[in-house]
Amino acid sequence: MTFLRNHRLLTLAGLALTWRLMFIIIFPGPNYFEGISGSYLEVAQNILQGKGVVTYVDVAPLSAPERALTYETFIDRPLGYPFLILLPSLVTSSPIGIQILHALLAAWSVIILYLLGKELVAERTAWRAAMVYALWPLSARFEVAILPDAVMPLFLLSTLWLLLKGIKSERGLKWYGAAGIVCGIGMTMRPDILLLPFFLAVGLFFLKNSPNRSKGALALLAGVVFVVGLHTARNYDATGGKVLPLGLGNGISMWEGISQFGDTLGTVYGDEKMARREGYLSWAYPDGIERDRRRFKEAVDIILANPVWYAGIMVKRLPVLLTPDWIMTRKFAPSLKEFLDASPRNTVSAYLASYPIPALLRAILLLLQYASLMLAMHALWMHRRNRLLWLPALVIFYYIVIHIPTNTEARYFYPVLPLVLFLASLGWQSVKQPVMD
Repeated sequence: MTFLRNHRLLTLAGLALTWRLMFIIIFPGPNYFEGISGSYLEVAQNILQGKGVVTYVDVAPLSAPERALTYETFIDRPLGYPFLILLPSLVTSSPIGIQILHALLAAWSVIILYLLGKELVAERTAWRAAMVYALWPLSARFEVAILPDAVMPLFLLSTLWLLLKGIKSERGLKWYGAAGIVCGIGMTMRPDILLLPFFLAVGLFFLKNSPNRSKGALALLAGVVFVVGLHTARNYDATGGKVLPLGLGNGISMWEGISQFGDTLGTVYGDEKMARREGYLSWAYPDGIERDRRRFKEAVDIILANPVWYAGIMVKRLPVLLTPDWIMTRKFAPSLKEFLDASPRNTVSAYLASYPIPALLRAILLLLQYASLMLAMHALWMHRRNRLLWLPALVIFYYIVIHIPTNTEARYFYPVLPLVLFLASLGWQSVKQPVMD
C-alpha cells in the first residue's frame, strides 16, 4: 500500500515537472509582465552583490534637468519572493534557474492537491483532480512565469491541507498554527491574501463536529501574525518608524482601477500616465508610503461619492478576472485589444486571419476555463452537505471579492485554478453519477 501511494505521488510530481519544463523551453526567462519580473531580479542581484535589500531607482522629479538614480531600500513589495529566488540565483544567473525552481514547487503543489482531495472527498477524485492540474496548460504556463503570483498555489493548497489536518485531529492546534505560518509566508510572496485568514477563521465556525474551532482560529491567526509581525518590524526599521506591514500598491491599484475602462473622475489608467500626473518616474519612490496613502484615500473618497457607478465597474471587472488573458500566445501574437487598437482598419476577422493558431488556443483556454468554473459550481451544489468543501470554495470566493474592488487582471485569479480544477473534477464525477441527498 505504501509503495502504491509513493508511486502515485512520484507519477504526479513527474508529470507536473516534465510538463512545466516543456513550457520553460517554449517560454524561457521573463516574458510575461517583464517589468515586474525585472524588479524582483534586480533586488535579488543587489543582495547577492552585497548592496543590501535595495532597488535602483530614479527619485528626481520629471521636471528636473538631470536624473537622480540611487539605491533605495526595497519597500514597495514584500520580501518573500526576492529571497525565494535567491536560492537558484546562488547557482546560476540565468532566470531559467528560477523557472526550474517554480516547476519543482508546482510539482509539489500537485502532490498537495492530491493529499487535500483525499481529505476532502475520496482518493479517486483526488487522483483525477491532481492529474488534471498536473497537465492543465494554463497552470503550467503561469507557474513558470517569474512572478510571485506563480508560486502562490503551493501556499494556498498547503494552508488548506494543514487546516484540514487540524480539523480532523483532536489535538490539532499545531496544525492550525502551521497553517497560519504557511499562509503568512504566502503573504510575503503576494500580499493580496492578507485578509484570507479572517475568511478562513469565519469559515471554521460553520463546520460541524470540528474540535477546537475557536482555539484553532486563534492559532491560525497567531501563525499569520508571527510572520507578518516580523516583516512589519523589518519595514518599521527600514523606513525610520513608518508602519508598513507588507508593501505598497493598494493605493495605486484602487486609484488607477477607477479608470480601468477609461480615464474618468480625475484619475488615469497606466503607470506612465500616473508618473506624468505625479511628476515622478516611480510610483513607489520617493515618499512612496505617503503617496500611496494619499492615492488610497482619494480613491475611497471617489468611490464613496459614486457608489452605484462603481458597483457597475466591479461587475464589468468580473469577466476580466475570470477570462484567461494572452499568457499562452503573447510571444507569438498580440492580444486582440492591441491588434484592434493598432489601426482603425483592424477587425476581429482580420485578427483571426492573421493569427489563426493563437486565436484558436485562446478560444480553447476560454472554453476550458468556463467549463471548469461551471463544473465547480455544480459540484458545490450537488455536495452542498459536505461542509469541508466550503473551505476551497471560500478561497476561490475570496480571490474574487478581494480583487474586483481594485485594478483587476486575469493573472490575479490563476493561483486558485488548482482549487477550481479539484471542484470541477468532483463536478464531472457528479454529472456521471449524481449524488443522492
